[in-house]
Amino acid sequence: MRVLQNDGSSLDIQEEEILYFSSYKNAIFVHTKEGEFVLPTTLSDLWVAYKGKGFERLDRSNVVSLSNVDSYDAERKIVLFNQGEQFATVSESNEARLKKHLAGRKKDSSQEENKDSNNKQ
Repeated sequence: MRVLQNDGSSLDIQEEEILYFSSYKNAIFVHTKEGEFVLPTTLSDLWVAYKGKGFERLDRSNVVSLSNVDSYDAERKIVLFNQGEQFATVSESNEARLKKHLAGRKKDSSQEENKDSNNKQ
């Protein structure tokens, strides 16, 4: 994906690097561990393009890569990335869907750990 850097030059980033997309004042930003970049498109267009690839719209101002979410802070209603250095907001209407996804991911992870420990025995 080609994005714009602060100096106006372009940069190619890989899909795996994307933590989330956000919008602010009619501009779309791509957030990675390396920083944030401008993407010349709309959030709705991104949602359509990425919803089948593990991205979810968690509120009206972002589209989040669920596989890159480290944790969820229910009190502040935010998902955390990059050991808490970055975050995206979650609307109340999307909270239940997010919790269900994270619970399923945790369950899958514990099943993998059990399978690994059984294979070692």
